[in-house]
Amino acid sequence: MAANTDQLKALNGFLAKAGGKDKLTALIQYTCMFISAGEPGNAKKIQASVAAARKVFRVFGPLESVSPIILNPHLNPKKPIYIELLNKLKGVLMAIYFGADHVVWAGQAGLVTNKTVLERCQKASLYGWAGGSMCTVISESWELMELNKIKRKDESEEAWQARQAKAIAEINSHSLTLFHGLVQAALAAGLLGLTSWKPRFVGFLGVVASAINCYMLFPALPKPAEKPARKEVQLEGLKNAALKAA
Repeated sequence: MAANTDQLKALNGFLAKAGGKDKLTALIQYTCMFISAGEPGNAKKIQASVAAARKVFRVFGPLESVSPIILNPHLNPKKPIYIELLNKLKGVLMAIYFGADHVVWAGQAGLVTNKTVLERCQKASLYGWAGGSMCTVISESWELMELNKIKRKDESEEAWQARQAKAIAEINSHSLTLFHGLVQAALAAGLLGLTSWKPRFVGFLGVVASAINCYMLFPALPKPAEKPARKEVQLEGLKNAALKAA
C-alpha cells in the first residue's frame, strides 16, 4: 500500500510540472504519429490536436533557455572554452527553437497569415532544436571522456577503482543524456525532411525521445526501508518479553 502511495505522489509531482505535461503530451503526439504512419485518419487528427495543445506548456520556453546565459554570462575556467561556448550556444539555439515555434503557433491560431514567414519559422525552430541537441551530444561526450580518464601515473589500483566506482552514476546519467540528444537530433532531421525516413519511423523516434524525457523528469521514488535482520528481530522480541516479565 505504501509503495502505491509513493508512486501516486511521484506521478502527481511529475504532472505538476509544465515540463511533465509537455513531455507526456509529446509522447501521446508521437505515438499517434507512429500509429497513423502519416496517413489521414483519427490518429492523425489526435496528433495534430495534441501538438497544438502542447504549445501552452512552452510559453516561457525562450526565457528558460536564455536565463542561464543572462544570469551567468561568465565561462567556467575548469572546463575548456569551446565546451563553455557550446553550452551558451545551446541556450541560444533552444531559445530560437521555442521562439520560432511560438510564431508557428500564432499562425495556427490565425494571428499570422504570411505562409512564407510561417514556413521559415518552422524550419528555424527545427534547425534550432537539431543544433541544440547536437551541442548536448558534444558536451556530454566530453563529460564522459573526462569521467573515463585512464589511471594516473601516481594513482594506485585501489584509488583508481574507487574513483571509477564513484563515477558510475555520473557516467550512466551522461550516457542517457547523450543518447537522448542523438535521438532528438535525428527526430528533428526527420521532421525537416532531411532524411528518407517514413513517418512511422520518425514517430518511433519521437516516442523514444519523449519516453526518455518523461523518465528524466519523473521524481525519484523513495527507497524502501531496509528490513531488520532476523537475529535483530529475535533479540528485540526477547528484550520486550523480558521487560514485560519485569
